[in-house]
This record gives sequence, structure tokens and C-alpha cells, in this order.
Amino acid sequence: MNVTKRQNSLLDFIIREYVRTAKPVPSLLVNKKSKLKVSSATIRNEMNYLEEQGYLEQKHTSGGRVPTDKAYRYYVNQLLSNPEQLDVEPKNKKDIVRALTRAGTNSRTINKAIAQVLSEQSGNLVITGIAQEAEFFKRGLVSLSRHPEFQEINSLFQLTSFFEGFDTMFQLIEREFLRILGSPSGLPIQILIGHENPFRQIKGETIMCTKYLLPGDIIGSLTLIGPRRMDYKKNIALIKFTTDYLQKINKLWIT
Repeated sequence: MNVTKRQNSLLDFIIREYVRTAKPVPSLLVNKKSKLKVSSATIRNEMNYLEEQGYLEQKHTSGGRVPTDKAYRYYVNQLLSNPEQLDVEPKNKKDIVRALTRAGTNSRTINKAIAQVLSEQSGNLVITGIAQEAEFFKRGLVSLSRHPEFQEINSLFQLTSFFEGFDTMFQLIEREFLRILGSPSGLPIQILIGHENPFRQIKGETIMCTKYLLPGDIIGSLTLIGPRRMDYKKNIALIKFTTDYLQKINKLWIT
């Protein structure tokens, strides 16, 4: 399906609003807060059409709509196709640069710093490791469990059970996902949304993976796991800025 410019703006608004509030988005709210200069009836018709096409779903008859995996995939593809949209807040940039500067040239210390600073900034779980090695750092599991998606006991239990087999899971991520990325350059990032990821316990979550170079031509790996209702634009931008900065200082390590 070709999404029209208006439908694209509508999807963008609904996704951003749902990411911000974790609440279904009704047409009245779209009419009031969005910059779409159309009638309420037109907004309702467009939302109905997007629901028919599988981009939106309605949890309750009288409630608003929420984005589907298909909507998030469309949104993410748009972001990756337009990297100029991906920017990081100045404070976050400063924190990342400071953390990596303090880490020096030790690959283990750099990985630990990346996991810490990106988990703090994203509010998600961040795992860093060295390709083909068993050592890794994970930060942000507590922050992840605070998201509304994990407030129910069953969801939290599934999340906890998932990480009981963490070693095996991480090896699978490296083997299945990072292999696809090839050599680290530019913005090679694998993003698996909801049902796209192969892990039964976290089908409602999203996984982002990427590679980067560490001192001594060592390949590092970064995996970010968060709710499907994550701030994709912010998280992709954080990963991009971090890997770009690592690429820049990697030239200094070589010289």
C-alpha cells in the first residue's frame, strides 16, 4: 500500500503520541493536537482506512487506536531512509563523548561505558559485547521493567524468564543478527519489531543490534531491547551518534 502524505503525517502523530503516553489515541485528540488541517470526519475516515490496512488497531470499541507492528516498521523504514532526521540532544551528545573519553582505549572499559550511558539515555536495556567472546555488559534491566508494558505480573515474569537463559540468547543474537550486518560502517543496524524477533518470551518487544570497531580492530556489538512502544527516533539517533563517534576516534587509535 502507498501511504499518502496526509496518512503519513497521521501515522507519525499517532505513533509519537502513543510512545509518549502509552495510551490509545482517539480521533478527537488527533483533531485537537495534530497539525492536520482537515475535518474531524476526514480524520476518522483516514484512521478507519489505516486500521483496515493493518497499520492501526483498536483494543476497545470505544477507545482510540494504537500502532501495529506494521505501522512501526513503516515508521522505522522512514527514519532509516532519512538519517538527517536523526539528531541527539546536545546534553546527551556531551554525556556520550564524556563517557567514551573517560573510558580511554581499553575495549572492555569502552563497552561498559557504552552500555551504561545508552541505557540511562534510552531507558531501555543495553547489552554490549565483543564478537566471538563470552564477556558482555548489560545495563538497564530495572529501567526496562518500569515501562507500563511490564507492570503486569505475567509480562514481568516473561521478561525475567527470558534473561535466565541470557548467555544462550546473546550468542543467538550475535550469530543470527550481527552476521547479517557485515563489517561495521555507516549505520548498519538490524531492527526487529515485535513479532519479527524470534524470542517467544519477548514477542511484544523490539530488538536493535549493531556493530562497531574497538581499539586493536576488535569488533564490538551493541544490542538494545525495549518495548515495541519505544522512542525509535531517539534510540536510533543515540546508536548512530555513538557508532559515528567511535568510528571517528577509531582513526585516532590507529594513528
